[in-house]
Amino acid sequence: METFIAFFDVLGFKEIINNNDLTEMKRLFGHLLRDTQTALSGEKFVQLDNSTIVPDLANQKVNCLHISDSVVFWTNGQTEDDFKDLVAVCHSFYWRSLQTTFPLRGCLTYGEIDFNPNTIKTIGGMNFYNYSLIGKGLVDSYIKADSIEYAGCLLDKLAINKVSDKLINDLIYEQKICMYKVPFKTGENYEHVFRPIKGNHNDVSFRNTANGIKSLFSYASKTDIDKMPESVKTKLNNTIDFVNYFRKTDKDLKNPNK
Repeated sequence: METFIAFFDVLGFKEIINNNDLTEMKRLFGHLLRDTQTALSGEKFVQLDNSTIVPDLANQKVNCLHISDSVVFWTNGQTEDDFKDLVAVCHSFYWRSLQTTFPLRGCLTYGEIDFNPNTIKTIGGMNFYNYSLIGKGLVDSYIKADSIEYAGCLLDKLAINKVSDKLINDLIYEQKICMYKVPFKTGENYEHVFRPIKGNHNDVSFRNTANGIKSLFSYASKTDIDKMPESVKTKLNNTIDFVNYFRKTDKDLKNPNK
């Protein structure tokens, strides 16, 4: 079927795996599962008991598949409402992960996919698992996500061309997306991308966010920034440059502590 599809993967996954034991990896990826479920729930929660609150997936409108460090979202239909549902999920997932979990690269596009999962259980207790998601839509979203040189998410022209121009403008007014000169492996180009925040940073919030992004790139990988490969430093600095795009300097900045 042809549908809207989004692909995300974790930057620096090899280093994260190599520099953490299995217990820590399960804890870290539990956060990734939390973020995807929160995005899919529309940021709505349900209380299971006195001490447990979890995302409410009862009215989930977008499919999700985790494959190692990759996350794939897709819709069942091709309407503008389907597109808006996936945009809402990607926007929530992106900004949450950028603040607290992992640096991600992603791309929302439109294309053909096929998914027919099944499990064959055997008498001996071994199972055959088939969760193969295939199609040009998946390949396109993966290639385009892999081509960007910062922790961000593209809104691809193939998807944009399937909806009205008014809808894209509405998303810009809602501060979910914007036009930005994206750093690619092959150069720079203005593209539609998901915003990391609504509104603007002042100088103090920009500093705090930039330091948070440095921690995001170094914490899970247990790698000192000064010892990172130059390619990783480039992605880190490009991500901070992206956040700086939303900074508004205030010459009369008020100190809330006074």
